[in-house]
Amino acid sequence: MKSKAIFKGIGVCIFLLVILIVSIFFYNFENLGNRRVLYFEAVDGSGLYIESRRITEYSSTQGRDVHVQQFVQELLLGPVTNGFKSLFLQATQLESCFLQGDILYINLSKEALFPGVTTSATKDAVDLLVYNIKKNFSWIEAVEIYIDGNKVYENIV
Repeated sequence: MKSKAIFKGIGVCIFLLVILIVSIFFYNFENLGNRRVLYFEAVDGSGLYIESRRITEYSSTQGRDVHVQQFVQELLLGPVTNGFKSLFLQATQLESCFLQGDILYINLSKEALFPGVTTSATKDAVDLLVYNIKKNFSWIEAVEIYIDGNKVYENIV
């Protein structure tokens, strides 16, 4: 009887050890994505606040422009925290996003022109979009934003 209890205890220990090893394996080898910091304006106008997110890369062989594009798409989804404003309306689409040298070109759909109650003003949203990109991708020298194919705010660096 005593030996059955010992074998049962050893079995439970082995089972827990296997679960621990499998957990460590998946934790270390699963692509958790890069940690990015997203800046959003507070609804009450009290300043900028951050959200930290892991943005999963689809493939390690992708170019830098694809990673930037994934970041911009995540940013356009808006905040997950209550009390933060989205940059643009939810209907805003990323029409194009590409790098030419160290300059990023972004074209947003025309919905970006129309601010809502829970979005930043268009100029503030564009400035915040550029700020987010430059904070997360320091190697980008300049960002040129287009809305519906038209360049906006020429003086943005």
